[in-house]
Amino acid sequence: MKRILLATIIILSTFTTFAQNQYFVLFKDKTNSPYSINRPKEFLSDRSIERRKKQNIAIIERDLPPNPSYLTEIAKTGAKILYKSRWINGALIQTNATTLDKILKLSFVRGLEGKGDIRNARQNDENQVFKTKNKFENEETFDNGFSQNQLAMLGADKMHQKGYHGEGMLIGVLDSGFLNANKLSFFTDLFNEKRVIATWDFVNNETNVFNDHSHGTSVLSCMAAFENGKIVGTAYKANYLLLTTEDINSETKREEANWLFGAEMADSIGVDVINTSLGYTEFDNPSQDYKYSDMNGDRALATRAADWAAQTGILVVASAGNEGSASWKYVGTPADADSIITVGAVANTLNIASFSSFGPSADGRIKPELSAQGAGTTVGATNGAVTTSNGTSFSSPLMAGFATGFWQAFPKLTNMQVREYLIRSASQYATPDNRVGYGIPNFDKAFEIAELESLIAELKKSGQDVVVFPNPFNDPQGVKIWILKNQAGDNFEYSLTDFTGKTVWSFATKESKINLPIFKSDLPQATYVLKVTAENLNFTTKIVKE
Repeated sequence: MKRILLATIIILSTFTTFAQNQYFVLFKDKTNSPYSINRPKEFLSDRSIERRKKQNIAIIERDLPPNPSYLTEIAKTGAKILYKSRWINGALIQTNATTLDKILKLSFVRGLEGKGDIRNARQNDENQVFKTKNKFENEETFDNGFSQNQLAMLGADKMHQKGYHGEGMLIGVLDSGFLNANKLSFFTDLFNEKRVIATWDFVNNETNVFNDHSHGTSVLSCMAAFENGKIVGTAYKANYLLLTTEDINSETKREEANWLFGAEMADSIGVDVINTSLGYTEFDNPSQDYKYSDMNGDRALATRAADWAAQTGILVVASAGNEGSASWKYVGTPADADSIITVGAVANTLNIASFSSFGPSADGRIKPELSAQGAGTTVGATNGAVTTSNGTSFSSPLMAGFATGFWQAFPKLTNMQVREYLIRSASQYATPDNRVGYGIPNFDKAFEIAELESLIAELKKSGQDVVVFPNPFNDPQGVKIWILKNQAGDNFEYSLTDFTGKTVWSFATKESKINLPIFKSDLPQATYVLKVTAENLNFTTKIVKE
């Protein structure tokens, strides 16, 4: 998926035994750590802790930072510690092969993640030639366009009309850089309102993410842009954490490690949603390439990191990839993760975009789960223009912002419930496939499902026998009647009478959930009496037709 339209770069490098390479060292345990799950504020923000509490997620040993004494012992060898990881319990270090041998003999060291040097794994092949591949090559840019179609496709325009624009929510964006984003007119509100809460560049180890690559700028515009009459993102009032994890000058396992570090930072700061328009299948060194069988939801580092993020209560949204017309065809990592939303691409006609990577995952799961407009998507460019681009890189942030607004509407939901409701609202939920997954979600439908089930849950707590929804009503699809009482019976009779006592509708069935076809041409606006009876049920209520 990272195929920028740049000339192919050929890197020729010769490494000696004492070259400074990068290794991901893993530790055996967190024994005798000064950190404790009972004092989470030492390593997690209040917002991160609160996210877990809201979803009844316990803080576990995996959340603890690595033992500082282990890091101290590694530093004593002369190795440079670049980043440390809570979730994988290890540290990314830079050192030479001789020092690495000493480190691997330390009693607390378990081994290495991956194959040696995670940047290129080529200590034993010093004269090999590597070609840096262009990751975003299928993402062509065209002229002007507007956002309405891509918003309406999801029902995000109606979501905005209901007042859900992402207020109070925090989205983490892991990408290749956000060139000029802080200077562009369609991000004026975002920066004037100080809703970019933090930034970090894991490639160059600096806070500035606005001087690198353009891809993240266009991705961010799908969510955060707002310029009336030109471009509107799906969550243009949300807060954002902007992280550069992708090095456009290479394609190595170091970038997967950066993704892990970025996801951990997003967790510790307290993001609700992560969008990642990045994916990995092939590397500059072919010996590191993944096979399709590796895309099983458990193997790749970025995949594991995405699932770990989901287990902390973050909703992770990932682009499926742009390999649908290429030899690879399938989703890569982290898109193969099993606890996230992987997003495919369709055109404004709803037809599948030929470039959109597809499933199933290697272990047979539906992939992608959902789809959004990724062909001819309206995006913002680094020169301030509003243009259109192709790529699942853009269908993913549209979905991430959409999911953020939906979650804002139902803040008591867990990340996995949000995922479930969006899937259940999708256009081909009953007949999913491995091109568009369960289809295109719909805000009104997801809202109705979530609202009804939330109501039912509350009524069950109060011991109510029957739920009638909506009431009052003006929906031509009618009124839903759900019997909640356990062991109410097997044969149900439903009847509707007017204020004179005249029966205007009746129905007998074995179904405990029905849709009352209330709208008839001769049925006036009025208050009616609904009666539901069964062997062990006698329920009466008033319903109002507006």
